[in-house]
Amino acid sequence: MIIEKLLEIKNILNEAVNNYSKIAILTHKNPDGDGFPASLVLQEILQQQNINSDVILEEEPSEIYDFLNGYERAKVFSESMIYDLLILLDCHEVERIGICEPLIPTAKKIIAIDHHILSEPIENADTYINTSTVSAGAIIYNMFKKEIDKFEEKSANYIAKAIYTTILNDTDNFLNQNVDEETFLICSELMKYKINPGRVTELFLLNKPANELRFVGEVLSTIETFDNDQILFMHSTVDMLKRNGVGHEGNSKLTRWVKGTYNVKATVLFSQVVKNRFRISLRSNYLNVNKIAVKYGGGGHIKASGCEMKGSLEELKITLLEDIREQL
Repeated sequence: MIIEKLLEIKNILNEAVNNYSKIAILTHKNPDGDGFPASLVLQEILQQQNINSDVILEEEPSEIYDFLNGYERAKVFSESMIYDLLILLDCHEVERIGICEPLIPTAKKIIAIDHHILSEPIENADTYINTSTVSAGAIIYNMFKKEIDKFEEKSANYIAKAIYTTILNDTDNFLNQNVDEETFLICSELMKYKINPGRVTELFLLNKPANELRFVGEVLSTIETFDNDQILFMHSTVDMLKRNGVGHEGNSKLTRWVKGTYNVKATVLFSQVVKNRFRISLRSNYLNVNKIAVKYGGGGHIKASGCEMKGSLEELKITLLEDIREQL
C-alpha cells in the first residue's frame, strides 16, 4: 500500500515497532551515506524508546562511518536471520536489497520509507515516498523531530550528526540541484544539538588516505569526452582498486571530482564489479538519467541514478552513448 502522508506512515511505524519484537532495519545494496546513517538514526530513536532493532548490511560497513560507530552498530546478513518486522530506508524495491532479499518472504510486516522515484514497491509493504525531501535521513528527522528534542544530549547529538551526514551525501556537500529551503532549514535545526558541521564534513567527505587519492587520480586519468565535451565518461577497474589497496567503497562519490566540468551535460562512471559487469553511476543537471537507469533495472533520481550492466566496457560505452544522445 502506498502511504501519502508522513503522519500516517509514522503511526504505522510506531504501531509496528510496538507489536513486533524482532525488528530489522535495511537499506539498499552498496549502502551509501544516506541509507546507512538513516538506518542508524532510526535504530537510535527506537533504542531511546527501549525498542531493540538490528541494522543489517550485506557486509561490514566502510571505515568512513567510524565516527558514527557504524561497525559496532551494524550486523552482517546471514541466511539464518529471520525478522518479524522489516523497515527499509532509502529504497522500496526487492531488487535493490541485494543479498538481504531472503528476509522479505519470512517477515510478517514490511515498511519502506524512501525519497527515490516510485518504481516497483514490494508487495504487501506499506510504502512512503517523498521525492521532494533531500534524503531518507531527512524524512526520519521530520517524522521524529519532537521526540528527538526530548532525548538526552548525547543521543540527540549522535542523531543530528547522522542526519547531517545523509544531507551531505545526497547534496554532495550542497552542490547538487536538490538543495532547497527545507534542506537549509533542517540543517539549521540540527545545530541546536551541538553538531560541528565542518568536522562531520571532514570525517565523511575529506578524510581520505593517500592511497585512495592515488586511486582517484588513476580514475580521473581515464576521462573521455564526446559530442563537443557534452558527455564525460570515466571508469574504474578491479585492478585499479587492488593496485592502490582500496576496497569497492572507493568508487563512492567519484563523480563529485568532475562536478561542474565546463560544458559537460552528462557524466557516467563505469565501476567494474567483476569481469564484464559494471556498476553505472549517471549524473546530469540537464537530462533525465533515471529514465536510462530504469531501462537497465536500476533507478534513483531524475538527475542522479544508477544501475548494473553486463558487457565489456567498450560495449557499455556505446550503449550509454546512444541513450544519452537520444535526450541531448
